Amino acid sequence: MDNKILFGIMTIIFNSIGVPCFMQGKIGPGIVRIVLNIVTFGVIGVINEILGIIQGIKILCMSDEEYAAADKATLLSGVPSGK
Repeated sequence: MDNKILFGIMTIIFNSIGVPCFMQGKIGPGIVRIVLNIVTFGVIGVINEILGIIQGIKILCMSDEEYAAADKATLLSGVPSGK
């Protein structure tokens, strides 16, 4: 992801349905989020959305250099590791 602002906003708004995973090209984890959201009647979706708000704010607060230097191989749930 080159556009940090778009990625951060999409993480805040759509983390519960796996959009950040799809934006990173990780189809499997995105589908797992959707299925878990359906199976748990939205409980996991609420938890993922709360985490998405926190993670999205972290992404938006990163400098461009920190975001570019983040290890893209360790992106988990749409969040750069911050290394």
